[in-house]
Amino acid sequence: MKIVEPRIAVDAIPDHSIAIVPGGCASAKAFYTALMDSVERFDALTLCCGFSFGDYPFLQRGLGEHTRYLTWQASPRVRSLFKENDPKKIAYVPIRLADVHRVIGASGEIRPHTVVVQTSVPQDGKEVSLGISVGPYLDFVRSAKLVIAEFNVNMPVTHGDCRIPLDAIDYAYEADTPIIEYRTPPAQESDLSIVDHVMSLIPDGAWVQLGIGSVPDRIMLQLKHVPGIKLWSGLLTGGLQDFIEGSAGQAEIVAGELAGDRSFYEFCNDHRGIRMAPTSVTHDVSRVAALPNFVSINSALEVDLQGQTNGEAIGAVQISGVGGALDYMEAAALSPGGVSVTAMPSVTADGKRSKIVARFPAGGVVTAPRYCTDYVVTEYGIARLRGRDLHQRAEALIAIAHPEFRDELAEAWR
Repeated sequence: MKIVEPRIAVDAIPDHSIAIVPGGCASAKAFYTALMDSVERFDALTLCCGFSFGDYPFLQRGLGEHTRYLTWQASPRVRSLFKENDPKKIAYVPIRLADVHRVIGASGEIRPHTVVVQTSVPQDGKEVSLGISVGPYLDFVRSAKLVIAEFNVNMPVTHGDCRIPLDAIDYAYEADTPIIEYRTPPAQESDLSIVDHVMSLIPDGAWVQLGIGSVPDRIMLQLKHVPGIKLWSGLLTGGLQDFIEGSAGQAEIVAGELAGDRSFYEFCNDHRGIRMAPTSVTHDVSRVAALPNFVSINSALEVDLQGQTNGEAIGAVQISGVGGALDYMEAAALSPGGVSVTAMPSVTADGKRSKIVARFPAGGVVTAPRYCTDYVVTEYGIARLRGRDLHQRAEALIAIAHPEFRDELAEAWR
């Protein structure tokens, strides 16, 4: 391993290669600055990343003439690029998170040469921790030819399967920039009712997985009141601190990524009760299905009257990705006593469109097929779809749609 200036690390990236850059709440500001200063030297370079809570600084000055961005988890922040629909600038690969480490790797269909990670400072001169952002990056590091690390003094040291030995790193540089922070979105009027409905579906002693957003964040704050709850999730947010303190630190917790504010990161530093794991573990369907009473709680952009869900596109514009919802739906269906919940407001934020729709348009995205959907929850109630025929499904979904749209949906179904 060599400690170098970021520009030296950038110079080591070969032309005509794929470089994976940090996602989640991890970033690499100095690396991006150095990359943008020399991006025109590349005749062809692909930058690859999943979802990031950051502001995508490497896109702010443009990608350069011969550089493009490839993602398996789009963000609203890159929506303008997707609207341009120029595959030379941006491309989306639909991959469920359980398969990311198989598709992207030395033996996968997408073979990156370089991976950039943000880590803690070295521990005992032997290893660094991926801290709050493990996800697929541990597997990426294990298969990459070139590993570049930002040793950041602000990155928490976490426990579990999240450590990288120093001899696995080729180039590193030191930094003290703040870790990206995530804050819970403001509550909508409907959120509290949705939370109450979802909580009624969680049994004592359950293993619980949570998506991200206003509703899951507020469910997290209620889980400490349910005896014996354990957490297994690809991502957990700042409410985890309240949960741990409320459960007297006795709960089992497995997570792939953490997202919150600075005080939350300080709480997570060296916290042995939080066990980090890579995506190849957190989203492994057979492993999760072995957990009894596994409850999966995610959301969707829209659900049609057959129970198909779309969680990733608005019209033709990609705004998210397949993510882990389908992995967890499958695992919940196989778990003894397991259930999966799709929780969402009944209407869009502007109130103009129902999120329960009669049918998806031709060519519309289906993130989860109808036979995978179990419970659908809105502020108007709970619809159980598992084991119901198509007419029963439609009736149950219409009953929890916004009253303003129920007649329209019923007529469309007829």
